[in-house]
Amino acid sequence: MLTRRVPAYRNALPFILLLTAACAKVPEVPKAETWSWEVDRSSLPDADLYAMHVATITGARSFFVKGGGKGKMTGPVSSYLIDHPTEGLVLIDTAFGRATAESRKSYPGALQASMVGLEMGRPVVEQLPEGGFDPADVAHMVVTHLHMDHAGGIADFPGAALWVDEREWKAASKSRLPGYKTGPYDNADPRFLDFEGTAPYGPFPGHVDMFGDGSLIVLPSPGHTAGSVMVLVNLPEASWLFTGDTTWVDDHYHGPTPKSWMARTVVEDDADAAWEGTIRTHHWAEAHPELNVVPGHEPATVERLNNWPLPENVGAVGGSLVNEASSAPDVHEVEVHGEGAHPVEEDGRPDAVGDVGQQP
Repeated sequence: MLTRRVPAYRNALPFILLLTAACAKVPEVPKAETWSWEVDRSSLPDADLYAMHVATITGARSFFVKGGGKGKMTGPVSSYLIDHPTEGLVLIDTAFGRATAESRKSYPGALQASMVGLEMGRPVVEQLPEGGFDPADVAHMVVTHLHMDHAGGIADFPGAALWVDEREWKAASKSRLPGYKTGPYDNADPRFLDFEGTAPYGPFPGHVDMFGDGSLIVLPSPGHTAGSVMVLVNLPEASWLFTGDTTWVDDHYHGPTPKSWMARTVVEDDADAAWEGTIRTHHWAEAHPELNVVPGHEPATVERLNNWPLPENVGAVGGSLVNEASSAPDVHEVEVHGEGAHPVEEDGRPDAVGDVGQQP
């Protein structure tokens, strides 16, 4: 009987990976470059900003953050709506969409849903009418990147223009990774963001002023994926920087502290470039503490930027979010009430995030 001899290095591979991770150096924090940031808030349009928390994902703390310790961390999967006075309704990311709400086995797939500990609530297309908005009125979608948890709802808004970095669209169209493809969005109308030759903005090397009024600024931040971007919303009351997955949680830009070695190695397209975006965010937040930074999956975001009022037990994530070693709650049992809701205005729409003020 012939037997196949397994090379010794294959048996040792898990130990090699662990040793490499243990010895991996934390990226250095370069000094801040010379830059400035000023916003003339008196000239900004009177737009409103709303938050919709669609789902939760759960993973090991030690995966999210290098040195994150034991236990698990549960974070939101969110979309943000701008009601612009002249440009209409604008979505920043779409989160998981109706396809996932109807069948996680179909999209993103049972394995992928299990790996990220996905607990699905109501998709954006179903939440909008609850807030007094018609999904057909969504005019623009600006996605930070095309991973399924940020872009899965694109297909729910076929009449809206999809704004994305061209590098991102090309990378996803060639990708073999589940949940990072353009195929599910064949009905989309992609418009490509072009940062070539644009002027620096804050600590970033370029920018696109979406509407020419300073209210919505898109910033190039490749690294997590080939064409990741950040989105800055400037309102008369304050500014919010939506980092996408360049930073997942506050710890990343506060420290700054990198993602785990495994995350940087397996998840990031270019870990060095992603770290550069994290550092830019760190320096910006340090120099301007009034800037509200919103990482991609920070648990505290649910308290800082609450859902608008919804009937109890409709499946939206509201109130406080579990950030313990225990498992995530069933989002279908989470109620939105009390301090976790904004007051409803006379027109039947909820008060906007922009009327609440800065995050703590």
